[in-house]
Amino acid sequence: MKTKFIYFKKLLAKFTLAVMGLAAAIGSTHAQTLFHQDIFYGGVTAGGFSTGQGQGSGTLNLYIEPGSTIRKAYLFSYRQGYAPSVPITVNGTPYIFDTLDCIMTASHLSPLVFPIKLYYYDITDDLNSSITSTFNITIPNQFGLPIGWGWFTAFIYIEYENPALPKVASTVWVNDKNFLGNESYIMTGMNPINTANPVGLSLMIDRACNNTNDGSIVTLNSNNLGIIGTPDAVNNLFSCSGTKGHFYYQNNTLFGLDDDTANNTMNGADALADISSLLPDGTTSYLINLILNSPPPGDPNSNLLFLNAYTTLCDTFSTSIAADTVICKGDSVQLFAGGGTNYYWLPVTGLSNPNIANPIASPDSTTLYIVRIENTPGCSRTEKVLVKVNEPPKISAINITPSVCGNDDGKIVITASGNLPLQYSIGNGFQNSNTFSNLASGNYTLTVLDNKGCSADTTVFVPEINPVSALFNANPEIGVEPLFVDLNNQSTNANNFIWSVDNSPFSNSFNTTYTFDSSGVYTVTLIAYNNLPQCADTFSLQIIVYDSMMVQIPNVFTPNNDGINDLFTVKTEGAKSIKCTFVNRWGNIIYEYKTDIQTSPAVITLWDGHTPAGEKISDGVYYYIIELTDMNEEIKKINGFVHIFR
Repeated sequence: MKTKFIYFKKLLAKFTLAVMGLAAAIGSTHAQTLFHQDIFYGGVTAGGFSTGQGQGSGTLNLYIEPGSTIRKAYLFSYRQGYAPSVPITVNGTPYIFDTLDCIMTASHLSPLVFPIKLYYYDITDDLNSSITSTFNITIPNQFGLPIGWGWFTAFIYIEYENPALPKVASTVWVNDKNFLGNESYIMTGMNPINTANPVGLSLMIDRACNNTNDGSIVTLNSNNLGIIGTPDAVNNLFSCSGTKGHFYYQNNTLFGLDDDTANNTMNGADALADISSLLPDGTTSYLINLILNSPPPGDPNSNLLFLNAYTTLCDTFSTSIAADTVICKGDSVQLFAGGGTNYYWLPVTGLSNPNIANPIASPDSTTLYIVRIENTPGCSRTEKVLVKVNEPPKISAINITPSVCGNDDGKIVITASGNLPLQYSIGNGFQNSNTFSNLASGNYTLTVLDNKGCSADTTVFVPEINPVSALFNANPEIGVEPLFVDLNNQSTNANNFIWSVDNSPFSNSFNTTYTFDSSGVYTVTLIAYNNLPQCADTFSLQIIVYDSMMVQIPNVFTPNNDGINDLFTVKTEGAKSIKCTFVNRWGNIIYEYKTDIQTSPAVITLWDGHTPAGEKISDGVYYYIIELTDMNEEIKKINGFVHIFR
C-alpha cells in the first residue's frame, strides 16, 4: 500500500539566503565532483524512486540486455537532517547506508532539511547473483522525527557488460553545491564525446512538487532544455517526490524509460535529454545550470546526481586500485593506482601529491578517494578507494595513587573511551583492566588500544611519598660518666633501624641502650627506614656527659706571705659551683665563700686565712663545710678541718 505524505515545503520561507551566508542570485560555478567514469562494451541503465517526504513502496523498471553481466551497480540514497539509518529494501534485501559512505554534504535554505547528505552502496555482487531489471523498493516508516528529517529515495545505476555490444562511455557526477536555487555546474574531464551518436544526460533531483511552483529551469551551455519538477510516474502517489531521468543506453542509442523521452528537451517528469546537438564533437566538458522556477527565497530542489552515457573514440583499458583500507587518525597510508600515464586524485585534501599514481594519504576523517586514470591523452576511467579513518581512543582521566617508599604500591587508574573493548598498557604488555597496581615511583608511558587497532598515548609520573618518621627519646639526656642511657624508639612507618653515636653505628635493634664512659657532648642518631635504605628518616639527640664530681682538700695551710702554701685551695672535677663555710671550735662562722666553676678540672682558692674584715686568723684548727653542686644540680656536702700555721 502506498502512503501519501504532504511535504510542508514552505514552513520557513522567511529564511533568507543569509542563513547560509550565501547569495542565491550569484550561484557558484566550478568543476563538478566526478564519482565514476568508465569505458567498456555493454550498456548503462539508471532510474530512481522517491516517496517525497513520506514512506511506502514502488516498482522501478530498468533494462539490462540479456546475456550481460553486471560490471558495476550502485544504489544511492540521501538523508535530510540527522535521521538515524533505516533499511531501504530493494527486491527483499534491506540496505542500511554506512555513514562512512557519504559522498556529498550540502546545506539548504530551509533549516528543516539541513544538512543533506548523499550516500552510495555498491550492489554489484548482489545484482550479479540474481540479475534483474525489475526493482521493488520500500522506504520504511520513520516515526518521531522532526519535520523534514528522514530517508526518502533509492537511485539505481547499473553498467552491464556484454561483448556483443559496442563500446559505451559512462560518467556519474555528484552535486557538491549548497542548495540555493541557482546552481551552475561544470562537467569536465570526460572522455571525448562523439556527438555523431546520442549523448544521454539524466538528472536525479528530489524535493520538487511541480513545474509551476518549484520546478527547475535546466540550461545546458546556455541552451534552455526546459522545466522539470513533476514527480515521475513510478512515484506520483507521493507529494514532492521530484523528477528522475530513467533510461538505458546501448548500441550507440539512448532509450527513455518510465515517462522519460530520449529527445533534446526536458519537461515536467521528463528529466532525460539527448544533448549531442548542443555539444561540439570531441568535447570533454559542458556547463549545466538549474534555476528554481519560483519567486525567491523559494524552496530549492535537491539536485543530487547527473548521469551521462555516450560514445567515444577512446578504447577500453584496464586499471587497478589499492584495496579499501583503515587507518587511525593521525596516521598515513600510501595509495596505489595503475593502468595509466596520468592520475588525478580527488579530493586533494590530505594527499601528498594528487597527480601521481601512489600518493600518501593523511585524511583527518574517512574519505572516499576517486582517481581519474588517464591511459592515452583525454581517455580515462575512475577507480575508488575508501580510506576509513578511525578515531583513536580518548583518555579522559588518569587517577594516580603515589607509591609509598619501600612498598612499590603506587597505582594508576585510566578512564578512556573509544571502540570497545579497550586494552591498556604501561609498557609491559596489554591487559583488559584499566588499573595498574604495585607500581614503583617513576615515569610510565600509558597506551590505550581499541579494537580497531588505534591507540592513544601519554606519559605520567607516579610520585613517591615517604611516611617514615624517625623519633626517639633518651633517658637521661645529661649526666656524669659513666652514663647509662636508655634509647626508646618512637618511630612510625619503619621496619629497619640504625643507631649511631657520633656517626659510629652500634645497634640495629628497635630499642637499645648505650653507656657513655667519658665526659663530652655526644650526638645519638637514629636512621629509620621502610624496607629500603633510601626510604629513610633521621632523628638525633645530644647527650651531655660530665666528669664524676671529685674534690681534693688540703688539711693545712700557712698564710704567712712567704709565697708557700699561703692559701686554702681545692682542686675540683665535675662541679659547677662551690660554697665553703669555715667555723671555729665553738661553732662560730668566721668566713664564707661561694663561686661558680667554669672549667673542669679547676683549682679554686677558698680562703686566705683572714676574716671578712681583713684580720688575721690565729693559728689553730678550724672546721669547714664544703657544698659542691654538680651539672645535674645535685649537691654534695663535705665536712672536715684544716690547720693554720703562720
